[in-house]
Amino acid sequence: MRLREAVDNQIKSLVEIQGKPLTYYAINFLREAGAKEIIVLGAHDFENFKQKVLSFNPGVKVVEGDKRGSLYSLLAAWEHIDDSFLLCNADHIYRKPIAEKIKNQLEGLKAFCDFDRELGDDDMKVIHENGKLLKISKKLEDFNAGYVGLTYCDIEHKDTYKAAMDKVASENNGLVVEDILRRVMEETGLVQIGDISGHGWLEVDFPHELEKAKKDIGENPDKYFV
Repeated sequence: MRLREAVDNQIKSLVEIQGKPLTYYAINFLREAGAKEIIVLGAHDFENFKQKVLSFNPGVKVVEGDKRGSLYSLLAAWEHIDDSFLLCNADHIYRKPIAEKIKNQLEGLKAFCDFDRELGDDDMKVIHENGKLLKISKKLEDFNAGYVGLTYCDIEHKDTYKAAMDKVASENNGLVVEDILRRVMEETGLVQIGDISGHGWLEVDFPHELEKAKKDIGENPDKYFV
């Protein structure tokens, strides 16, 4: 909704930068991070979305999610997830070194954050201590990190994650995947913090962020998975 006027009502994850849709950047990032299988979740105008994704990235699995949002799409796709997984937003574009940095931290149940970014009202804020997540919310006034839209869950914690997801989904239709981290943290204290600081990344949520991403990637294509 926040981007639609700038992209003529196009599905956000198909918005192109340098001739490639946002999903292209996310998929190639996940490949570089070591993913053995990539599942792409879509909901709106699904058949068109699926064909477009596969035209740029053959070999991925495209699964129909739920129009209510990311949490419900993940629930819809859960039967396709049979191993450890790394959850990634399609509207985040990460620089190449971040993939290697993440690859070296894939263990347990982890919320990836950075510590060198100025956070605004719309950013997901985090309080952590001794490497563990304590609080996560956009409304936090005091915080010491920012969540970057990446969650890793190894197979050992998959059932714990699913149980929290089911509880969160039963509460409200407006919830998002970050609420799962909050529930797991409150009930088990298992959520650790991963660190991707030092490289910078792009979010495409508003028209000015889209223009910034086009400019940065256009001027520095070698830093991204173009």
